[in-house]
Amino acid sequence: PGSTTILGALKLSGRTASGWSVGVLDAVTDRARAPWVDGEETIEMADVEPRTNYLAARLRRDVRQGTGSFGVLATSVSRDLGDEGLASRLRSSAYSVGVDGSLEWDSQTWALAGKISGSRVNGNAEAIARTQKSSARYIDRPDATHLDFDPAATSLSGFYGRVGLSKQSGSWQGDLGATAISPGYEVNDLG
Repeated sequence: PGSTTILGALKLSGRTASGWSVGVLDAVTDRARAPWVDGEETIEMADVEPRTNYLAARLRRDVRQGTGSFGVLATSVSRDLGDEGLASRLRSSAYSVGVDGSLEWDSQTWALAGKISGSRVNGNAEAIARTQKSSARYIDRPDATHLDFDPAATSLSGFYGRVGLSKQSGSWQGDLGATAISPGYEVNDLG
């Protein structure tokens, strides 16, 4: 907050009597510039952060007197990349959407939960190539013949899913689950 100029923000949250919870947070930050010194000791100004719109929204419904729920979550980042240097390092936009649900029974001894989400990032070819090569995915590694590195790509999409069954109380407790994540899943733009 001390180094980012927030041009405007909106926060909306609440809960209805019928069990729906809603939360929306939207903020627009201004372009940031910083000084730098070139090889001839001339002070120049450079864009270090573009004007950006951030959005996070959540809708959830409680059921069965609070022992179950289902919901949806969506996030969005949209950047105004007017600078060539920023466009090569940052993605111009990022989106994610997901659904989740959970159910508890037998006096909350057992729980079943699941979630699935998808993501998409867009940008110029250099920014998306950097995303494919990042340590989160290494799509370009030579031993990964099942992955396709595309240096000309201007977008990257992926999914995440998890389902789990838990025993939460009693003399023994445990969790059995399965998770799947595709190489193109990227949700780091919103932080």
